[in-house]
Amino acid sequence: MISELGKNYGEVLQSLKLRIQQARLKATLAVNKELLQVYWEIGDTILRQQKNEGWGAKVIDRLAADLKSEFPDMKGLSLRNIKYMRAFAEVYPDFTIVQQAVAQLPGIENEELKLMQRLVAQLPWGQNCVLLDKLKETDKRLFYAQKAVQNGWSRDMLLNQIESQLHKRQGALTNNFEVTLPKYESEFAVQL
Repeated sequence: MISELGKNYGEVLQSLKLRIQQARLKATLAVNKELLQVYWEIGDTILRQQKNEGWGAKVIDRLAADLKSEFPDMKGLSLRNIKYMRAFAEVYPDFTIVQQAVAQLPGIENEELKLMQRLVAQLPWGQNCVLLDKLKETDKRLFYAQKAVQNGWSRDMLLNQIESQLHKRQGALTNNFEVTLPKYESEFAVQL
């Protein structure tokens, strides 16, 4: 059967499968980027309205209900998630994924903030919520965001690493994993 398909059919099939996987990944990242941007804009709008107009909890409750009513098929417009959006905008006051300059925050280097924003832009919303919930210090949030992106952690894996305080354990034990194992296996072994 393979001879009927040609000698390079397997290579062509593999190449096409890889291209499809890459396109799917790019599409997922683009959707995630847009979702994070709109979530930030919602949160930033709430913060500005609270500052300028004195919006309270009842207005935010109403906003969540009205948005959910207008977009019933869209997940993520619950009151709880709207509050996460507000927290997201508060933690990243000038959230821009690529194009705009980032303002200086007290105690945070401009480059560190840019790196942090690039990293959180690559993480799904649920993982960003975990970072907001569990970590108050920017340096720890940066550490776990980097690790989650580098290692492709799920939300549960991220939560587990935070709760087990990986930042304190990282590199604490001597080992020869990097020399004896392939890169992806050595990183996993160090994490374990």
